[in-house]
Amino acid sequence: MPEERDVISPSDEELLKELKTGQTFYLKYLGSMQIFESLTKKKPEERDNWTRHCMYRICHQLGICKKDSRCDERLLDKLGEVKIEDKDVELNVALHAFIILDKDGIRILERHPIHVISYASSGTEECTKGVFCFVSHVREFGRRCLVFMEPDKNVDFIMETILQIFRLNNKDHQIYVNVCNLPAALGLDRQPWYHGEMERATAESMLQHEGDFLVRISPNTANNFVLSGIASSVPKHFLLLDENDQKVRKQQQVFETIVELIEYHRGENVPIISEGSELHLIHPIVSIPPIASVLTDPEFCAFTTCS
Repeated sequence: MPEERDVISPSDEELLKELKTGQTFYLKYLGSMQIFESLTKKKPEERDNWTRHCMYRICHQLGICKKDSRCDERLLDKLGEVKIEDKDVELNVALHAFIILDKDGIRILERHPIHVISYASSGTEECTKGVFCFVSHVREFGRRCLVFMEPDKNVDFIMETILQIFRLNNKDHQIYVNVCNLPAALGLDRQPWYHGEMERATAESMLQHEGDFLVRISPNTANNFVLSGIASSVPKHFLLLDENDQKVRKQQQVFETIVELIEYHRGENVPIISEGSELHLIHPIVSIPPIASVLTDPEFCAFTTCS
């Protein structure tokens, strides 16, 4: 565990400048758990499984889980010891680092440069509501999943802020946030036309006729959803989240969720117009099995209670 630094002084000009560029959140630092394998090359559902397991283990040890759950035995030899912190802190999410300070914002407890952070995710509604984590790999301390709780159990803005930081840094290396936790993705995992992570070529092979469409996550466009369809006999791919605020915008209209956008354009038979193309959403390409079945699969839910 990184050692605590001295009290911040006015002479720490670079550090003070860095803190001013970030967004500060007042949180409970619950603890951390060591991870023995890299998550960057794992599938999205695997990354979620690992981090949710870490969040559950720490919350369970602190007695703050809403429901009893059982551990995913497949991960027992891939995760290390839990280190409980259970203290009030400030988390400063800045452009180049995530900085954990004491509750008074005076002493630095840990600093995690952005290039060592690989993933961030929030907890589940059933067990770990209001909890989120990020995975950091500092060479001398190993790879750890750091877990926090927001006092009001609302982590949406925190996750959106982290996503913004990840986007700004994505030119240099690939880092991920669980976009399915964003408000814009509400209800998405229950839609038959949502396919999860999918390559462009795979999507195009499934689109055969005018009006065919599906929604996916692109492995090559981190932290965004893509609407793929056929317009004028040509495959088209549109990003669905505005990179500036993660809102769903099309034709100057703002939608609360991706589901709302799709239902509006299908129900009103209004084409999505972008870059001179008109995409009609007529024939949804159904995911087989639907992505929602993954979330209720006994193995995927081995450590959490799913309903």
